[in-house]
Amino acid sequence: GWGGGTSHTGDLEVIAEVVRELANEVEWVFFGMCPDELRPYVHEFHALISLQAYPYRLASLNLDLALAPLEFHIFNDCKSNLRLLEYGACGYPVICTDTAAYRGYLPCTKVVSNSTQEWIEAIRMHLADPAASYRMGDALREHVLRDYMLRGNNLNLWMKGWLPD
Repeated sequence: GWGGGTSHTGDLEVIAEVVRELANEVEWVFFGMCPDELRPYVHEFHALISLQAYPYRLASLNLDLALAPLEFHIFNDCKSNLRLLEYGACGYPVICTDTAAYRGYLPCTKVVSNSTQEWIEAIRMHLADPAASYRMGDALREHVLRDYMLRGNNLNLWMKGWLPD
């Protein structure tokens, strides 16, 4: 699966050829946007919805694998890892571009070159061992729930930073 809006057109172009090449091996699920030229290769398309409904809809897609491609440029390097956190909260295993935005200890498969071949190899690796892929999704969810939720000490740190003494 892939999710994004019109501001992610360039990022989606990173995997456009991957989508076409794996159309007979993968049931592609797109959420938010799907260019007309990719529609024939996409099994399911879910249009943008309200922000309130977004978490439920993302979780309801029940993806076996989520992709988070980013183009290599300074704007993307300055983004947060929000997409990984969203996918992780759902327990989805993730393949992502190895860019500054996604670096860190979150357990994801990293694509270094952004080449079509490397994306295809990473996807096929996950397809070849679904149990290992699901374990990676579980590990990512555990990291997100442990380190990124605002509760306990994390909530206290945010309150200290945002509220007056």
